Amino acid sequence: MNLFDGMITNILGQLNRISSAEQASLKEPSRAWRDVGAHHMILGKEMAYELGGQNTLGLSGCLYTTKPLLYQQGVYLYGRDLTQITEHQSYARIVFVQLEESTDEDALYRKFREIDYVRYHIHPEGFMARISPVSQREPVRISRKALKKNISFRDIGQLYLEQYQKIAQVKNVNVIFVTHRDFDYRALEEMFGRAEQITQSLNHIFTSLNMDCSTCSLKTVCDEVEGLRELHFGQKNHRN
Repeated sequence: MNLFDGMITNILGQLNRISSAEQASLKEPSRAWRDVGAHHMILGKEMAYELGGQNTLGLSGCLYTTKPLLYQQGVYLYGRDLTQITEHQSYARIVFVQLEESTDEDALYRKFREIDYVRYHIHPEGFMARISPVSQREPVRISRKALKKNISFRDIGQLYLEQYQKIAQVKNVNVIFVTHRDFDYRALEEMFGRAEQITQSLNHIFTSLNMDCSTCSLKTVCDEVEGLRELHFGQKNHRN
């Protein structure tokens, strides 16, 4: 099930256009930032700046494949790190996950949902993400105290990596942070929106008893995305 491969290729193409001087692999040395265990507030007076607030975009999304990823497992940054940023600006957190090959599409779908669960249950100290379950928006407030402790994307990313690595069938994970001023955040938002439509279609295919395409609001997505229609009819035949 490689429904997101075209998006992964497209995003990598955009990232590769960023100057190599502003790209960094943050794999070593690495330590996970402290997770406070629950959602916490960072009030305006405690905030240094906001990523994705104040008329800027903050985005997050996870895309899956069973094909080898271009990058080795690790954390990657395109743009400035947290201690180098001084003002509100746009930001993106992109996660690519390589899963083991499987002929059981239903099991793969359940794995998607298990992996997606991670992002709602990580709460880095001084890094207040307000994640929307119905959109790809993820504005983040950074506290002044966290900056004094030298908070970094490397350490935040490691926190995510450690959780993904606990999930069976996950072979490789790339956690990519983007703060570069010239990155096309609007185009990324559109791709993440498309990915969410595909996920909704998968949810309908694997959980809905209604298999009548003529009455389904997601029919257009299935018709346009290669592999979804075949998957749908495969499930229909399996149920019959």
